[in-house]
Amino acid sequence: VAGVDSIPPLPFPDFITANQDYFITRIGEVPVVNADSFRLEITGLVDTPRGFSLQELMALPLITMPLTVECQGNSPNSDLVATAVWRGFRLYDLLASLGLDSGATGVKYRCADGYYATHTMDQIKNNNVIGALIMNDVTLPPQQGFPLRILSPGYYGVKQPAWVVGIEVSGQPPSDYWSDRGWDVSPPMDVDSKIFFPLSGDTAMVGKTLYVGGAAYGGTRIAGVEVSANGGNTWTTAQIVKSMDSDNVWVFWVAKLVPRLPGEMLINARATDIHGMTQPETDTAFLDGSNSWPSVTVPVVE
Repeated sequence: VAGVDSIPPLPFPDFITANQDYFITRIGEVPVVNADSFRLEITGLVDTPRGFSLQELMALPLITMPLTVECQGNSPNSDLVATAVWRGFRLYDLLASLGLDSGATGVKYRCADGYYATHTMDQIKNNNVIGALIMNDVTLPPQQGFPLRILSPGYYGVKQPAWVVGIEVSGQPPSDYWSDRGWDVSPPMDVDSKIFFPLSGDTAMVGKTLYVGGAAYGGTRIAGVEVSANGGNTWTTAQIVKSMDSDNVWVFWVAKLVPRLPGEMLINARATDIHGMTQPETDTAFLDGSNSWPSVTVPVVE
């Protein structure tokens, strides 16, 4: 194993995922929401329930939020993870402006495709939950939730409902769509990583440098990434080559390996966050997201 003080151009994807490349998960067809007739209806335990037009939402003070989101059903080393820069309004400020009842402890989001999700009021207030209207400097695309998507930093995609048309403020938030189907949607994202390259089946050569690169992410900042070429018996520290001074945004990393013998090389990666949490070799928990080590197998030839 050698150091990675300097590296050549490598096949990393864009650090900020293009809208057309951002992963899509949904329970049905993309709903068609008319921008002119749209109203975000806020009901329940507020003093002045009312609807907001898209123009009224756009006129609210907007903040910018870069954010990495992973689908809770993403399997190890799969593609349901992406990063975008969103602009939206602070949801708590909007709800508070309507007068929150003292018994208001959470909300249920109603979506145009039939999906529903919940947040506690503490999450909305303290986790900087936003109502996103803009994605990567353009109006939210239909496939990504036009006209309104809720974003909760550090949580899985199940807590980022799209096509939101209604918010009910209540004292007893009902269960989420996926929790009603057996998933535990309450935890934040686990520390996780992904290998971009090499791909399984790519060929390496004995004595020649093999670059291994990927991303690491989770519910908080990443402290470091390690790579193993022998099933986790020994590890080498990867170099962080791209990052952003922001919580809940992935880092890109690279390591270089020099195979010494021909045969099959099993490459794994594991990330550690700033709280010292490290990916497990195998995540045995069921229906709460998976963060087992990603792996690729590369044939090594002479």
